[in-house]
Amino acid sequence: DNRHWNILCWNIRGINASDKWDAIRQKIDESACSVVCLQETKRASFDSAYIRNFAPHSFDKFEFFPSMGLSGGLLVLCNSSIFLGQIVEARQYGLTIDFTGSHD
Repeated sequence: DNRHWNILCWNIRGINASDKWDAIRQKIDESACSVVCLQETKRASFDSAYIRNFAPHSFDKFEFFPSMGLSGGLLVLCNSSIFLGQIVEARQYGLTIDFTGSHD
């Protein structure tokens, strides 16, 4: 299998400020990525409505690990028509996700 995908990894240093959302969306679009990994979200939870503030609609699947106070937090986004992801392990400093193609 010779699949190629782009992965965007970014220490976002907080995602709660609405003035960052346009820059995040622009970087996702520019990178033509299939998976987005954001560190230091500084956010305790995510839902689909909140993610729509900064992620293109094609990124409809997500997993996260909450921040602990004012630091940390991880968010992984993907397009479910390309990937199906399942968390294997979740820890404060890392998410292990098993990605399989949606057509496998």
